[in-house]
Amino acid sequence: MSQLGLLTGIYADVETYGALIDRVIDRLGRGQVDPTEPDQKRLAQLFVDASDQGLASQSLKALMLDSLLRTSTAEPMADLKLLGERLQSGDVDHAFLKQIEELARQLEQKRVDIARQIRGC
Repeated sequence: MSQLGLLTGIYADVETYGALIDRVIDRLGRGQVDPTEPDQKRLAQLFVDASDQGLASQSLKALMLDSLLRTSTAEPMADLKLLGERLQSGDVDHAFLKQIEELARQLEQKRVDIARQIRGC
């Protein structure tokens, strides 16, 4: 696969994750906390799966999200397992929402960086 093709695929994944997180943030921000809501449930499971780099679930999406949500020194940006479990239980407060918003900002920055790389190909 060419570098352009690889970057384009990663870009699409980042957009998908970003859109999912944005939808959940929007609902949580309006006080609509519902662990059975499909987007909230999907994001919660994705966070839990990403917390072990997708090993237990054998999820490539979880592995990709884990790699995207790491610092430049490969440290996790957040405790994804805890975030996922809190979404699953509905234990959401203002501080939790701020953490999720920060992850969304980090993903957006990754998307911008990847877009620059695509233009450079």
